[in-house]
Amino acid sequence: MYIHKFQIKNFKSIKDITLYFNKGLNIITGVNNSGKTTVLEALSLWQECFSKLITEARRAEKGYKRGDYVLGPSYNKYFPFNEINSVRSPNFEDIFHQRVKKNTILLALTFIDEENIELCIPFSISSSGSNYVIALDNYAKYDHRAFNDYFANLPNPISLIYSTPVAQISLEEDFVTDPIINEQLLVRKSETVLRNRLYRIINGLDAPLNEAFQNDLNYVLYNHEKKIEFKSETNIQKDAKAIILTRLGAKDVFKDLSLLGSGTLQIIGILLNIHLKSIDKTDANIVLLDEPDSHIHRDIQRRLVDIFNNYGKGLQTFLTTHNESLIRSAAPYQVFHLEGKSTGVVKSIHFNIDAGHLGLHFKGIMPSNLSPVMRSIGNTTGLDFINALEADRLLFVEGEDDAKVFRILLNQQLSRKKYMFWVLGGISEVFENILSYKAVFSGLKNGSTLWDKSVLVFDKDELSNEHKDLFTQKFKEKLGIDTYCANAYTFESTLLTDLKRTSKLLSKLVESTNEKIVSEQDIFDNLTDNYSNYGASLKAKFNDMYLKNAYYRYKNSKVEKAIRVFGQKIINMDEHTFVKYVHSYFEETLAKREYYKLMDKYDVENVIKHTIDKYGINFSIDTDFIETIKLVDKSTWIAEWDFLNKI
Repeated sequence: MYIHKFQIKNFKSIKDITLYFNKGLNIITGVNNSGKTTVLEALSLWQECFSKLITEARRAEKGYKRGDYVLGPSYNKYFPFNEINSVRSPNFEDIFHQRVKKNTILLALTFIDEENIELCIPFSISSSGSNYVIALDNYAKYDHRAFNDYFANLPNPISLIYSTPVAQISLEEDFVTDPIINEQLLVRKSETVLRNRLYRIINGLDAPLNEAFQNDLNYVLYNHEKKIEFKSETNIQKDAKAIILTRLGAKDVFKDLSLLGSGTLQIIGILLNIHLKSIDKTDANIVLLDEPDSHIHRDIQRRLVDIFNNYGKGLQTFLTTHNESLIRSAAPYQVFHLEGKSTGVVKSIHFNIDAGHLGLHFKGIMPSNLSPVMRSIGNTTGLDFINALEADRLLFVEGEDDAKVFRILLNQQLSRKKYMFWVLGGISEVFENILSYKAVFSGLKNGSTLWDKSVLVFDKDELSNEHKDLFTQKFKEKLGIDTYCANAYTFESTLLTDLKRTSKLLSKLVESTNEKIVSEQDIFDNLTDNYSNYGASLKAKFNDMYLKNAYYRYKNSKVEKAIRVFGQKIINMDEHTFVKYVHSYFEETLAKREYYKLMDKYDVENVIKHTIDKYGINFSIDTDFIETIKLVDKSTWIAEWDFLNKI
């Protein structure tokens, strides 16, 4: 179970924002005063509202029975200013938007469970004199029966810990009880109980927990090259003070915990939040971290992201930062950028695919999803070449649109891998410059060389199946990198390799444009007819003059230039033999009705346009293809795209 959606209304600087989160790591970034910490405070305040209102029903009412838990009752909703601990506000009215008490706050949090069932719990906060009025929004109509069925661990189904950076700790610390520890965590004073929490790990009865904590700590701090050890000098049963000693390796001497550096203390605090997330069993475990990158080296930040991802299944983490290295360490679907607007919808930056047209003859590295984020938060070192060096894969593609489409489809998989794209500018440029890229990128190294992480993807165009396979194999052998080429003429043509799934995709396009339901079967029938009838257009297109021109296109763009890469001709045919060969290939392909192997993107445009024009959509392949690809999900994924899963 995790937080899927969170609406914040009239809270501090936020007028009305809805955020959509993922179930693991959520990195919230933005310029100063953009609302990063405000989002964390809103989450913490929501949890405090839940804790204050949850109560056991004393008698049966409409919608629930005695013994159920309810978020009320309505008469128990007045709370003094000094009893609200989750928000730092020196004045009563500070939590209201524009400090106007009439602006009722709404915090509506939506969970989603393993069966994809959603449950929204909305709290309203208003004022009455010097009290806050906290209530379940629309209490009278709320389905408390569904609420009780949804959670397995009422009345405390949610564990939430809010942590801020630990720069230093006091020289002394008293042993305290668990409620006091929880209270200090709620008011963001985790540094005051760091020894107490560490004591519960190293002196607890759960040996595997202690081992897991120390293993993670040694990985994050030292990449397992060194080992930090702890021991307690006092006992909670008979001593007043919590004294924790530490040393680095067996040859070191034990010394007080307070002598550790601020970065090490910070990591200890963060990992305690993960491993001590809840003593009791809960349905959802949430950790809020405000600027956890303070005092931490960039290599440690990367390993810390690894830890967050490893615990992603049972822990949802929200952290704020404007640290470039930490952001780069995350996948695009884990990064949420606040632009400082008081209203709107916020989704992860992996939805921000199209950064605009880069130019008709653009060549070079394609800006990443992170680039606008880096520039907005003032990191001038956020260059795309650094992104390429740190990426898991660098894809060489022919055109800018190829890069955009592949990015959409790869992001749709929600992989933690990071991809960058190098736009070559056409198939001719592949033959012209690919060996130069190999020579340069083989010398650029960040772990592995940039070339070792490279992949080449090119369009089939007029190549026959035989020649496509031949070029693919030769590129692999010569370049030493993975090489892929789809069976369709262009990537746009792959839409016509599976008419059933494309019909479903076009249905989604029509519905998203017209906001009304359409018949998927009608679209499938229209698409099938238009595709079948297009064979006549292709037969008329492939006349003798076309075949002769095809020979010269082959010769100039592939046959002759292939010598630059392979040192010899790959296809060795004279004009007469070639025209005869291509004519035979065309006839065979038409006979099999495999038109997608012969259809360029404007042929695809004609078929789709005639399929959906009756719905008032004038489909343009240049503008609408990418918008259509953005609608792809598992049900509309086409088998021709499966090679992307191997990258």
